[in-house]
Amino acid sequence: MSRSLRLPLGKAVSLAGALLLSAAVTGCRQDMHDQPKFFPQRGTSFYADGRSVRPQVVNTVARSQAETASYFTTGLVNGAEGDGMPFKVTLDVLERGQERYNIYCTPCHSRVGNGKGMVVERGYYPATSFHSYRLRQAPLGHFFSVITNGYGAMPDYAAQIRPEDRWAIAAYIRALQLSQNAASSDVPSGAHVVPIAAVEESTGFSRDFLGAWLGSSSTSTSSAPAVSAPATTPAATTDTAKTAIAAAPLAPATATKPGSKNVEVAGIAKPAAPQAAGAAPAAEAPAKGDAVHGKAVYAANCSVCHQPTRAGMPPVFPSLIGVVDRVGEKRVRTVAKEGIPDAKPPMPPHPDLTDKDISDLIAFLKTKP
Repeated sequence: MSRSLRLPLGKAVSLAGALLLSAAVTGCRQDMHDQPKFFPQRGTSFYADGRSVRPQVVNTVARSQAETASYFTTGLVNGAEGDGMPFKVTLDVLERGQERYNIYCTPCHSRVGNGKGMVVERGYYPATSFHSYRLRQAPLGHFFSVITNGYGAMPDYAAQIRPEDRWAIAAYIRALQLSQNAASSDVPSGAHVVPIAAVEESTGFSRDFLGAWLGSSSTSTSSAPAVSAPATTPAATTDTAKTAIAAAPLAPATATKPGSKNVEVAGIAKPAAPQAAGAAPAAEAPAKGDAVHGKAVYAANCSVCHQPTRAGMPPVFPSLIGVVDRVGEKRVRTVAKEGIPDAKPPMPPHPDLTDKDISDLIAFLKTKP
């Protein structure tokens, strides 16, 4: 039986040769592997100087290399997020902020800032609503910092949005917050507003659709679908957001935008005290701590999610490498103590941490990994 299955020697050799030839033929296409190319940081005989990497063009600078670390470029004052605008806010600035917001922010946060944008409706991570209590109390520097550095599942937009446009978006977000949470006393005399909830009920359209329609419409609040008498929360319209803002004065400007309408809008920022032109809001002095003890605090409270290396697992758990420089000591202290309940996933609070524990943690986070 076994003999009948054996192949003659000649046929066996032929079959083996055919298999080897097939393997050689299938593996001979090395176009992508052996293509002529330079390897980074390796030499080459192609150029006379023996370098594969060519010298940079004269006067080439790295992105942000020419920027100085100022309130305008970081949104931080002594390591804490500031609550003021570094330049005068005009209607042109708000309109620019609205334009940039509609381009970069609405896919996740929606036109009205409720966190129910189109990509969220299609399965992306739920975005935070700008109308939550936490973000209504957040300083303007927080929005600038998040746009610059990213936050959780949100990527950074430093490469796409210039610093002045990030500030314009922050100013527009503040106006947008007021448009959804204003009181009747915030509305100018003679202006007619209606509750957006009432408009939503009477028209059958969603609040996000109404915000998009009203925000892009050239009509004023008075032409919005009306129902009963004005209530506490006015409809979300661009005109209301631009004209119904009345609160504390702005931070003084260093320059006025050329061609500006030069109309100041109050209530965008609330500096603690009068400041000199171009000055950033005052903040607490940075705290000192014990980095050795801070490492133990980190290992016991943070390393499970953010990893022992501090690299995190983006976009779910953000990296904490350089986090103090990015968001400031005050923000780190607040998050460590109170957590972020509306994050995705939510970060729990750590009420058992003492002020010294957090100061030591901050000192550890400042060290190089």
